[in-house]
Amino acid sequence: MANPHVDPAPDAGTTTAPSAGPLRRRRRGVVATAALLGLVLVGVGAVLAYQSFASPADEDSGVRACRSSGVLIHGEQGPIVPREKLVELTELFEASADPHLAKVGFTTVGLVERVQRMRGETGPGAEFYRQSLREALPDFVAACGKHGVTIEG
Repeated sequence: MANPHVDPAPDAGTTTAPSAGPLRRRRRGVVATAALLGLVLVGVGAVLAYQSFASPADEDSGVRACRSSGVLIHGEQGPIVPREKLVELTELFEASADPHLAKVGFTTVGLVERVQRMRGETGPGAEFYRQSLREALPDFVAACGKHGVTIEG
């Protein structure tokens, strides 16, 4: 005898859809991963765009010289600036696209070199170069400041 509580044909006449739970969860994971990947790509693109526009290679040579010329502010009181550094700064200022920055930077570097060579001397020539350097420094700091560079000594 057949058991009346057991369905003789469990699949007969009914259609059951596969469980939607795992498929829906998988789709959410794929969408979330794609969105995250998109955000990462946008972020990387933004960083690369910023670096290409703010590249130090595109920066004016005089502005680069300003960034590394804090040693010039001390004149006679500070440490002696090596000749190689003075030559490098002179070349950078000479190549500047800003004629005022080129002139002021070139003049300041030349005065620092002369004052350093005359360290300890007290004659009128030495005092003339010291005074000229004191007068040139504010203009030099202002010219660099015009390009957003703060000279700190």
